[in-house]
Amino acid sequence: MLKFIAVALLLHIGSYHKTYASDESLDISKLYESHGERFRLELVSSGFSTPWSMTFLSNDKALIGERSKGALTLLDLNTGDKMKLKNLPPMVRSASLSAGLFDLKIKGNWVYFAYAVGTDSASGLAVAKARLEGPNLKDIKVLYETPTKRSGKWHFGGRLVLTDHHIYLSVGDGYDFRDLAQSLDNTMGKILRLNLDGTIPKDNPFLGNGTALPEIYAYGSRNAQGMALHPDTGEIWFNEHGPQGGDEINILRPGTNYGWPVITFGEEYGGGKIGEGTHKEGMAQPLHFWTPSIAPSGMTFYSGSRMKKWKNHLFIGALAKQHLNHITLKGRTMAKENRLFEEAGWRIRFVEESPDGFLYIANDTGMIMRIIPEN
Repeated sequence: MLKFIAVALLLHIGSYHKTYASDESLDISKLYESHGERFRLELVSSGFSTPWSMTFLSNDKALIGERSKGALTLLDLNTGDKMKLKNLPPMVRSASLSAGLFDLKIKGNWVYFAYAVGTDSASGLAVAKARLEGPNLKDIKVLYETPTKRSGKWHFGGRLVLTDHHIYLSVGDGYDFRDLAQSLDNTMGKILRLNLDGTIPKDNPFLGNGTALPEIYAYGSRNAQGMALHPDTGEIWFNEHGPQGGDEINILRPGTNYGWPVITFGEEYGGGKIGEGTHKEGMAQPLHFWTPSIAPSGMTFYSGSRMKKWKNHLFIGALAKQHLNHITLKGRTMAKENRLFEEAGWRIRFVEESPDGFLYIANDTGMIMRIIPEN
């Protein structure tokens, strides 16, 4: 069905705008090496406005979500041509802050997407699904909207993981509302779990627990901007933006309290203690944390065959430290970390693997790039 959708969209090739270009910060002749594999970078397309998410229709067609514009674009990965899709639902947008269109996933005949909804003074997150028909989104169904609204346009979260039966959605703490992350009567600072139709799973951990919202799966999160499904274990791993220091990687467990803002390895911006320290009984410890912050963003496990030595390695975009983080694992332990492309100074927003095993990355200047094996 994905092939059919991609072919149908190509019928509108006349609506494409070609943006294949070069960029002075990208040296396509440079040969890189990381954890036993040698590769180059190739520019696929540029000119996007804060590209935040990517999902694949086929080996050579992908959808790109542009956060700040709240725009959805079809990208030809061979030519760099792109076409804006129409009929997205109304959403809250912000060029300078963090509202707009967030994560994208394809499942069956549907595109699932998370986005900011409400008004400038009372916004939240929504998840919707739609079919692609030519350049248009059709049969849009809003599956879920967070009942908790807040002022401001910071810390939305907005990452999605879809499994066979469920939607997992990260919801940020809203920055100014961090104490709400410890309360179960709101959706701030949480990871939510829904059925694919937006209803509440009957085995969610807080279902029937007093005033707790039944969609909550885990809590005590600050602003998870990366979530990925481990290809072998099926576990969901997520990263966490700390304050000043204290970025984290965690494994998602039902009913778990990840501690924010009671415990953290970070501190207030400008200095000063947050909460009660780094440990407290009943609150989970991270698998790994970074101090100083790298500001982790989109993440993925590599499962392809083009880079055989990278099998099950973890890749994470880094905003503050401006690199692609390449991590080898021993079980659930971080064994070795390589920081790629630091010399370019790119805020890397996401890393995604295509069906045919290429890794794609995007930076905040609007470039989509592909990692090409040496051979």
